[in-house]
Order: sequence, then C-alpha cells, then structure tokens
Amino acid sequence: MSDAQESLSCFIVPVTEHHLLLPQPAVAEVVTQQFMREIPGAPPWLTGLVEWRNEQVPVVSVETLMGAAPEPRNRLQRMLVMHGLEQFPGLTYYALQVRGIPHPLKIRPQDLEAASEPDPGDGSIARRVRASGVTCLIPTLERIEGLLKEYLQRL
Repeated sequence: MSDAQESLSCFIVPVTEHHLLLPQPAVAEVVTQQFMREIPGAPPWLTGLVEWRNEQVPVVSVETLMGAAPEPRNRLQRMLVMHGLEQFPGLTYYALQVRGIPHPLKIRPQDLEAASEPDPGDGSIARRVRASGVTCLIPTLERIEGLLKEYLQRL
C-alpha cells in the first residue's frame, strides 16, 4: 500500500484549552461569524445558531460538553461547519466552536501515540492522543450529533 492509502487527512484545531483532531472529510468549511443567534433554554454546550449557506446551523462547544465553563461571547466566532455523519433528519450540518485556525496534516497510524492523560468520562471524547507532537482530543462526533438530535426533537 502507498502512503496515501495508509494516511488520513486531518486537522489539528485549537479550542480554548485543548486541541481537537478531526478528519478533514468531516469538515465542510471553516467560518468566522459576527452574529450567533442564542437559543433560549438551550443547554450550555449548545451555544447558538449561525446562518450558513441559507441554513440555520447549531453551534456546539466541545469544551463545555466536557465540563468547562461556557466561554463569554466575543464579537467574532470561529467555527468548523461539520457534515452530519449520522444523517439524522434536520441535522445535515452543525458547527463546532473553535479558537484558532485549523492546521492540516496527514496522519498515519504510526504517527499517533496514546496520551497518558485520562479521557473525560462523558463520552464526548473518543481518545486522547499525541499527533505531530501535540496532545489532541478526538471527539466522538456520533455522540455530539446524538445530543443535538435529542435536543432538536424536543423543540
């Protein structure tokens, strides 16, 4: 097998206190928004809605899901618009709130090493790894989408 077949294109993305490791094919676009509409009564991890390509896209804070205090709202919000992998009706896209600019890289299995820190027990993080010298969290996108589906069904 060639290296291209054995590697996966990924992003390392800074969030408030951590870095996320995400597969590039799951990311539709990196956007910066000036306006995010709040959702009254939403859980703290669901930070609002943004308009993206004429759709209202829910925005999730992975760090708040892991138990961190919600971040104060800034004028500009950077987020990754994600493809809805689980294909739940009404959840074609959602966004993950991020801090910095994603750094693309190719990852091969031998490039990853398990990090020594324990994973949070809430299921929102699949693994904690070191990739390209950076400790990263691999979020459980299926769990995040499931939480969004549960919340959106109640509306």
